[in-house]
Amino acid sequence: MHHTYLTNMPGFQKITHKGKEIVYVDYRGQSEEEMLKTASDLRDFLLSDPGEHLRLVNITDTPATRKFTAFIREMGKETKHVPVKGAVVGITGAKKVLLSGYNRLLGGAMRPFDDEEIAKNYLVS
Repeated sequence: MHHTYLTNMPGFQKITHKGKEIVYVDYRGQSEEEMLKTASDLRDFLLSDPGEHLRLVNITDTPATRKFTAFIREMGKETKHVPVKGAVVGITGAKKVLLSGYNRLLGGAMRPFDDEEIAKNYLVS
């Protein structure tokens, strides 16, 4: 694992929960440009280190813009060989469509949760 690779990336970091490592992708408060950068950093990491991982994505109060949605869709195709157990927090309204599309690409890997703590517990269980 390349721990130093991730330490200073805003929006994208590794956290530990109950002794297990989780790749945490936090889009809260980011502009579309920052969200694209975070997603791009995640893609680069997944392609450089394609082993199985736990992933928590927080998209609470973020815009599901066309550009971002298109980017995530492409990224899903590029990284679908990377095994993941994932949880998403902040899925509302239009984002439900985004999640179901993403899950179709990834084989249903990302589960929605209302609460981050519950999501983390699901990931490490």
